[in-house]
Amino acid sequence: MIIKNIKIIDILQDGRGVARTEGKTVFVENAVYGETLDAEILAEKKNFLEARKSQTKLKSDYQRKPPCPYFYECGGCSIMDINYKTQIDLKQNLIKNAIKKSTGINLEDIEVIESPEFSYRNKIRLQVDKDGGLNYLETYSKKMVKIDDCLIANEKIAENLVDIAKITREINQKFTGIIEEISIRASEKNILLNLQGNFNNKAIAYIKERYSNSIYNINLLVARDLIIISGEGYLDYKIGQKEFKISANDFYQVNDYQIEKLYGVAREFLGENQKLLDLYCGSATSSMSINDDNIVGVEINKNAIEDAKENAKRNGLRDYKFIAKNAKFIDNNFINKEKIDAITVDPPRAGLDKEVVKTIANADIEKIVYISCNPQTLARDIKRFIDRGYKLEKIKAVDMFPQTMHVETVVLMSRK
Repeated sequence: MIIKNIKIIDILQDGRGVARTEGKTVFVENAVYGETLDAEILAEKKNFLEARKSQTKLKSDYQRKPPCPYFYECGGCSIMDINYKTQIDLKQNLIKNAIKKSTGINLEDIEVIESPEFSYRNKIRLQVDKDGGLNYLETYSKKMVKIDDCLIANEKIAENLVDIAKITREINQKFTGIIEEISIRASEKNILLNLQGNFNNKAIAYIKERYSNSIYNINLLVARDLIIISGEGYLDYKIGQKEFKISANDFYQVNDYQIEKLYGVAREFLGENQKLLDLYCGSATSSMSINDDNIVGVEINKNAIEDAKENAKRNGLRDYKFIAKNAKFIDNNFINKEKIDAITVDPPRAGLDKEVVKTIANADIEKIVYISCNPQTLARDIKRFIDRGYKLEKIKAVDMFPQTMHVETVVLMSRK
């Protein structure tokens, strides 16, 4: 069935267009914000329809020709066909709508700090085909799209993609598709390759002999073990005047241009002279960038905690403690014992566990700085804190992901 002449009035975080027809919302694949189109219905749910664009009837005023030749197949970017000013407007609306839906708060305006549009990612993750070619996945499917370049990857990664593909091709042709995925991460000086697949002992021995002197830092991820083939198993980064060791599986913000701005906003919201508890602290890049010293960090990844301790020493911290525990580990006694003044959280996309919200609220913490890459779970958690006596004090967004509908948001909540 075809729905005719519907207008795309918004974009979801996964890039699908949003339209309205006959009292139902329609989510449309491959749609452009602002265009009028015909769409083929793929599935009918109780309150919405899922559809795919079949024909453009009226082109969007916001549309542009995407500069990437892979855009219409590749799922790495979702809104490169929309001009950047409109991308920022859409992200602002995404945050405002999520917060209004969850909390009823109608925000008039949210500042979104803009980023350079291209060459910003210091990390990309690609699928490796049986012949060793590098691929993104096609939009809305598992089909691979072979690439030779990536416009959102930083220049160091982009300049080395062809040579990196020579490595994956050589190994996969010798051992029949043994590499399945590659993560490429770049610092100012070095590139780290994490190769993931089904490596047997023969393949591991060969790769060690063949690539032990590679110009790249190369790791094999075998089950939960990390095997260092060449160089170090980590990269060194600098944020402002601070230096950080970031290991293969540590979290690190991907936008080279914006990371200092993101943590600068959080630092401004937090204020000075705080004893800070940083939940989901990772290797402590955020807490040390936000608060300098007087930090307690909690993180479930034991290796990241070891890096956090190393980073504390590198940056001359005097008052710090990093604990390898689940965030649910904290309780009132812990918070009181550590004399915590404020809390910062940067959780996974799923947001905070409601028990963690309850613990923080019961401890009567005055300030909470929440960094989130998911407006929906952020808005849900803001509502949970409001219900427990907090108010939304400040909010600002930082565009860490141009050409996609993803955005980082920083929120300050305080006790009423």
